[in-house]
Amino acid sequence: MKLQYRVSSALAALVAVFVVAQGTLSYLSLEEQEDRIADELVLTEARQLRAYAERGDLDGPRASDLLDRGADLAAWLVRPDGTSVPAGLPPELSTLTDGPHRVVDARRHLHIVAVSTGAGRLIVAYDAQRNEEQVHQYGLYLIGLGALCIAAALAMARQLARIVLAPMERLSTRLSDWVPGDPEEAPHRTSDEEARLVAAFARVQKRFERAIAHEREFGTNLGHELRTPLAALRSDIEMLGETAALPDAQRVRLHRMTATVDALAGAIESARALSGRRREPVAPVALARCIDDAWLIVQAGAPRHALSVDNRVPAATTVVADRHALLTIVRNLLQNAAEHAAPARCVVSGDTHRLTIEDDGPGIAAADLPFVFERAWRGPRADRADRGEGGEGGEGGPAESGRGLGLSIARQIAELNGWTLAVEPRPGRGVRFTLAFADPA
Repeated sequence: MKLQYRVSSALAALVAVFVVAQGTLSYLSLEEQEDRIADELVLTEARQLRAYAERGDLDGPRASDLLDRGADLAAWLVRPDGTSVPAGLPPELSTLTDGPHRVVDARRHLHIVAVSTGAGRLIVAYDAQRNEEQVHQYGLYLIGLGALCIAAALAMARQLARIVLAPMERLSTRLSDWVPGDPEEAPHRTSDEEARLVAAFARVQKRFERAIAHEREFGTNLGHELRTPLAALRSDIEMLGETAALPDAQRVRLHRMTATVDALAGAIESARALSGRRREPVAPVALARCIDDAWLIVQAGAPRHALSVDNRVPAATTVVADRHALLTIVRNLLQNAAEHAAPARCVVSGDTHRLTIEDDGPGIAAADLPFVFERAWRGPRADRADRGEGGEGGEGGPAESGRGLGLSIARQIAELNGWTLAVEPRPGRGVRFTLAFADPA
């Protein structure tokens, strides 16, 4: 069943319940009001005739005229001797006790009041059959009017449902046009807008999953294809650097080539870590060894920096983590210190809960701390160095080949692994980076 029909039917059903409830209450209220008016009429007539009887007017020749109350209203005076004025009192009324009564059959709907007077028992009856027929006629009008209201409500509900569900229909059509079903799959035809939309979203999800799987496979293959020639290129550059007769200018150029190759390899690792995919399962990592490996990479890429690293992490300390992600974060932090704190001394300490890297370099201005982890942000010192001004200006610049991405990449990798990377000024001089590890589940 189409969602449009379900919505319109629900709205029409609500209107139908409201109309039926209102019509029923209106009919019952009118019927009760009609009975109450008839009872009051009979009671009023009985009081007036009782007053006549108390004055003795019903004992004389005027009794018949006074007791003649009209076509639908009749009155009788039953004398103590059992005779009635006028004659013709129905037998079923002669035995009624004092008080109000009702007698209903196929032809009559009598409202009766019987009272005792000094001249005898007075019986007043009002036949409300015509009134009841009018009430029933009103009920038929209500039924016809209610049917028209329900029909109009159904038509309006369908139109409203069509307007309300039009965006869903357009979205379903757009998704179906964007991601049609596979030819191999059996066609699933349905008129239900909800089912069509769910099916369209399922196809979109399937396409995205395929695209993500393809991207992961492409990234893995590309990384593998790049690492192999980069490793061979670096080996050739190192062997070329061993040539004794090589001029100093050429050695500087070879050193720059080596640093570029290492930067490319580091960029590949950073991209892999940022993708959130683990090439290896999470396992215990020797924290001190990971720091030493990261420092060797930084030293090989930038030996000219006057930075010394004091690794104070106990050799037995291990953390359960992705080693490549942790290695990339530590490498970027040490590279940042080498580029922006040197000449300085960097102290690395930590345990199974956190890792701290602090230096005694120029530090970072308090106003610049909120921007340290933003992409492409470079410290004042790096800006002056680019302009050839030199001087002490602060840390926090690039660890990714001068582009200002190192610290940003480090924080993103930390967040992807559920870790927290923070920076704060070091008392006296320098800065302190703290990497807090997530507690294992």
